[in-house]
Amino acid sequence: MLSQLPPRLWRGRSAGGWAALVVGLLVGVPVALAGGLVLLAAGVAAAIVVALASLLVFAAEWVWYALQRTREQPYPFPAPAPRRRRARRTTLSGLYLSAAPRLTGGFARIAGWLLAPLALLIGVVGIVLPRWRARPYLAVFTLPALLRKTVALGRTRGLLRDGHDAVLLHYDDLLQQRFPLLHDFLRWWNDRDAGEDYTPSPGLVDVPAGLLGLELGPRPDPLGIPGLAAGAMRRRSVHTLRDLLLSQREIDDLCDPDLDDRIDTAVIRLVEREHEGVRHWIVQFPSTKSWHPRPGAAPNDLTADLVIGAEHEATITRAALAAMREAGIAPGEPVVLAGFSLGGMVAAQVAARARAAGFTVTHLVVAGSPLGRLPIPAGVRTLAIEHVLDLVPRIDGRENPVRLDLDGSEVLVTVKAGPALSPGFRLGALHQAIAYADTAAAIENEPPADAVAVLLAELRPFFGDGQTVHDRSALRAGGLPARSAVPFYLHSTVEEGITKEALRQTLRRLAGVYAVDVYQSRGGLATTILWSADALVRTLDTWLAATRRVAIYRGLLSLLGRRRAVGIHLRLQARATPGLVWEATLQRMPDGRWRETIDVTVDDRASAADVAQLFPDGVKTRVVLHRPDAFEPVLDVAGV
Repeated sequence: MLSQLPPRLWRGRSAGGWAALVVGLLVGVPVALAGGLVLLAAGVAAAIVVALASLLVFAAEWVWYALQRTREQPYPFPAPAPRRRRARRTTLSGLYLSAAPRLTGGFARIAGWLLAPLALLIGVVGIVLPRWRARPYLAVFTLPALLRKTVALGRTRGLLRDGHDAVLLHYDDLLQQRFPLLHDFLRWWNDRDAGEDYTPSPGLVDVPAGLLGLELGPRPDPLGIPGLAAGAMRRRSVHTLRDLLLSQREIDDLCDPDLDDRIDTAVIRLVEREHEGVRHWIVQFPSTKSWHPRPGAAPNDLTADLVIGAEHEATITRAALAAMREAGIAPGEPVVLAGFSLGGMVAAQVAARARAAGFTVTHLVVAGSPLGRLPIPAGVRTLAIEHVLDLVPRIDGRENPVRLDLDGSEVLVTVKAGPALSPGFRLGALHQAIAYADTAAAIENEPPADAVAVLLAELRPFFGDGQTVHDRSALRAGGLPARSAVPFYLHSTVEEGITKEALRQTLRRLAGVYAVDVYQSRGGLATTILWSADALVRTLDTWLAATRRVAIYRGLLSLLGRRRAVGIHLRLQARATPGLVWEATLQRMPDGRWRETIDVTVDDRASAADVAQLFPDGVKTRVVLHRPDAFEPVLDVAGV
């Protein structure tokens, strides 16, 4: 029961009460009046400031609009004349998006000089107080030196500790040990002779129950366990540069097998292909999957970012070299090192150590990685892809060097581009493996320079049929726990009760669907509101019909609440047609229309007859533009 004052009888105001009332009026009225005048003056001042700021913003909008009109191709999207609120918002968004990466790079360039005195002071204090000890040397006026100081200080406080020995497992062995139900399902999914319906193997229990000594059967509704669809879609081939970036998205998802936002492992992918009697290798590394300040079991985290930036060897680098040795890469066999974001930094560090380890690295392919301060050895021909508004390649405060002499020993070709964006996107949309995959496709279709075309031609022997894909799980030794992907939420995309589970259950209720994984991009930054769904289905036929897709898009847009959801990404694989993955991305464009991009991935397991039957017009990427009202009526179910 809520507390309250006890009832009492009112006997009128006493003499003291009257005196207090009079004094209160005599003192309180002038004080209140004075306070009101002060607040009024503050309000007037605030109004003047707001008016001046509005005028400055208004002027900036027109200046930015005038600058954009001088460009042949305004980016990220054409800015209309800022006469109305929506147009002004679009113009300001363009101004902010162009300024943010430049400010990031500029701050990184001067960070050493701004923060070095503080770091030096901490180092000097560390002479007396060991808890603050962080190498009190004087040469700290560079960004790498500042990072070294930061890493050293973090280690004294139990943070940013790396340098652990690496533990390597086959990825399937990791699943069998830690996720037995997931491993059991994937075994059934890949067994052509198994029955049509999945039944967990007898005696299969979940790991926590086993550790507790409880005798429990399989979990209820095993097809509802997250991670089934993402794990089943592991690719068996990488045929193009675009495939390489799509493969990157996949191995990043595999770092969290059960999709519970705890990063259990780092996945290193090795792609082997024999060409003209010589084995060619692609070795691919994961991006940053955990931003927790304490190192965890997975070595691809914030600690690895800072350690590599400080020019120290990270555990993920040791794991990479060990995985290459374990795979049997022989001296003289050409190797391409590839990665996105942190993966590109790891690739550069591995390249610097590869020759001493007995490997022949010929090429380095990175996307969205800060390479400006990382040493790349002579003889390693490098292709770097950057999005012009992506913050991450600029976070080291130094542009990539220009080394276009293809006849020389040092070649570094950087391609800058801007992906298609929709109003409502976030900066994180530019730092996504899928967005870089689209850019890679554009580069392949029309190389922007002869140097790029030459490098793409040199990469062709690594791509093509006859590949064998090896996935390795890399862990830090010492029994460290799995860390959360993001310890805090930078941008919430769930509004009014719309949850991942609601989306998962909605899709699973469709006929012919085995299992569904629903998630957003897992890069850890503030991302676009683009929901991804990996679905395992019985057959692809019904999903290929346009009317079927329209109904699904309408239902999902209604569930998501289109006010904030700017897109949907569906990826499908059918058990009846192994080796085929169909995917579609639907996004709202600046002019209000919907852009649907349809891709088909074909690997060595696919039957030529199945491909011809399902895709008589071929499997090239198709782009379809739909009217703004193509998926109406979209119901507002958020408040239901």
